[in-house]
Amino acid sequence: MARKTASLRSSSTVDLPSRRWHSGVKSASLRPVGSDDAYAGWQEVADRCFVHRYEHLDVSATVVIGNDSVLVIDTRASRVEGEQLAGQVRALTALPVRAVANTHVHFDHLFGNGAFPGVPLIAHESVPVDLPAHQARVKALYEAEADSDRDAVLATLVVPPDTAFSSVWALDLGERHIELAHLGRGHTAGDIVVRVPDADVVCAGDLVEESAHPSFGSDSFPMEWGRTLESLSELLGAGTVVVPGHGSAVDREFVLTQRLDVVDVAEQIRELSAAGVPLNEALARGRWPFPREALEDAVARGYAQLR
Repeated sequence: MARKTASLRSSSTVDLPSRRWHSGVKSASLRPVGSDDAYAGWQEVADRCFVHRYEHLDVSATVVIGNDSVLVIDTRASRVEGEQLAGQVRALTALPVRAVANTHVHFDHLFGNGAFPGVPLIAHESVPVDLPAHQARVKALYEAEADSDRDAVLATLVVPPDTAFSSVWALDLGERHIELAHLGRGHTAGDIVVRVPDADVVCAGDLVEESAHPSFGSDSFPMEWGRTLESLSELLGAGTVVVPGHGSAVDREFVLTQRLDVVDVAEQIRELSAAGVPLNEALARGRWPFPREALEDAVARGYAQLR
């Protein structure tokens, strides 16, 4: 889940060319439409890898197109938003959706799953376990708010992932191999990354965020997140395009910089705890790389995880 303000202190986003499709795209994979409507909102970050960044929650969905089928990564925050995404995918390509991948349990990445009936929904094995509690918490929050999307979220019948894995998973979209991996805990227990080796693209979910600082929630693992980002960085080259859960595409240097800040948070939590600083004083005592108001859960979770 993302916050709507603040951003990283350093590093830069990827400077992508302005284009509708890559010159290597085979004509059969994209609809031969005569207008820009099918491509509205999509950015092709690499060969047949399309990202749509939505205003609501500044969340992104990604479509990876192979020769035979398509992978959709994340489905947005409600059935209504998922249906909109599904329609945009159908406009983009005539190929069938082979699978949907949910990068983690949070509602803004999977409440739209029901818009893809009959399609395998893939996630880390912790996601179906953690989803009922998360769903209840989110719907309770929306019950109490006058948000413009309140009714759509509350009306959503959440469809959980039906294909779960513990470490790695592979897909073939037709001469395009896709790798899904759980590299460790961080933003949640079940963060996964999706790698498209031939295009040098990695979709990182909310392990990486560009439009705001990393989101440390009540289900985060601040003491482990840095190690997970280190594992992620080992998959990245100088030219790799990294698609974050929220914000613009970034590069390896951005991920490394964000990792340093995440590690800084963990190290300060460890030092404060070791020095005997009470939990209720720790937040005020730290010199944090992110706003204090964004780190209350990080400190509480960190203290609990150090016990």
